Amino acid sequence: MKKLIASIFAAVLLCPAVQSFAAEYTLSLNLAIAPVHSRWVNAIKPWVEELEKRSGGRIEIEPYFAEALSKQGEAYDSVKNGLADMAESSYGTAYGQFPYHERMIDYTDITRSQDKPTQVLTTIQKEFPEVMKELEGAKLLFSHSLPIGMLIGTVKPVKSIDDLRGMKIACIGGAVAAAKINALGASAVTMPAGEVFMALQQGIVDGTTCDFQLLVSRRFGDLIKHLLPLNIVGGTFYCAMNQDVYDSMPDDLKKIIDDMSGQYAIDYFQNFWNKDQYESAKIWRDKMHGQIHFLSEEEYQKAAELVEPVNQEWINTLNKFGLPGDKIAARTRELEAQYNAKWNESQLHKMFAE
Repeated sequence: MKKLIASIFAAVLLCPAVQSFAAEYTLSLNLAIAPVHSRWVNAIKPWVEELEKRSGGRIEIEPYFAEALSKQGEAYDSVKNGLADMAESSYGTAYGQFPYHERMIDYTDITRSQDKPTQVLTTIQKEFPEVMKELEGAKLLFSHSLPIGMLIGTVKPVKSIDDLRGMKIACIGGAVAAAKINALGASAVTMPAGEVFMALQQGIVDGTTCDFQLLVSRRFGDLIKHLLPLNIVGGTFYCAMNQDVYDSMPDDLKKIIDDMSGQYAIDYFQNFWNKDQYESAKIWRDKMHGQIHFLSEEEYQKAAELVEPVNQEWINTLNKFGLPGDKIAARTRELEAQYNAKWNESQLHKMFAE
């Protein structure tokens, strides 16, 4: 009997269908977000699992959450210096590292919804290769961007630019976002997202910059019942890989990574963002009873003129870093006109007109 059991156990171990193999490459993935974050659960994790599946288990990706490997702003450096094999993070938090990429989210057309912001970014990357020099030292797999953009949410309705005057607006999005809020006549109060709800609840601020996901996930929508669709800033993210680790892989595994990067990843994450933002918008509209107040074209033009000095400072900053700021800015506006609808013609306008 013992011999029979031993024979069966040996056969199971040798059977290819059930034998367990260790991965050839176990890659650490540096993440600033928590494992419950929507971007991980609904986008990054499925992408990781698909890559592992296509590799036949030869690649295993091990996530490290909540800045366990490095601070969010140091994530790209962690990949360059080998502390992490891969990283997914925001360009906008890497202060001083990316003269163009960390600032491109600030140069958004305030009068338009960001329908396809990643296409705007990737076109600039192709047409102005000098902006890619700041990403050297690691292999950029792909970029992805938040659609719609960060808007102005308020407790009381704001139906014109003049209505913003005297309001205190919590600013999530950095110095340029704060400068735009101030230029529009309100007073920007810079604070982390985690402090905004209490500030709203206590009446310290009258509103906040926010996207629809924040309205739902952080329950801002319990207090924020009105949105003014002015595109203050965007949100753009990267996924990068250590160049030496990539180079060490056989060609077939490199191809799998390449196939899942580039346009595949852009389309994949675009679908995630659209679902994430527009479904959140419906929840805010239907369950939190939120309202959007679209402006007239004259009011949108007024807003654009008010923030133009802030945009010019953005251009000047690029010029100081030796980049063709004026040309990049002009091309960005052309691409936004091609890919992003004006607010009164946007998908969001149609949704709230239902």
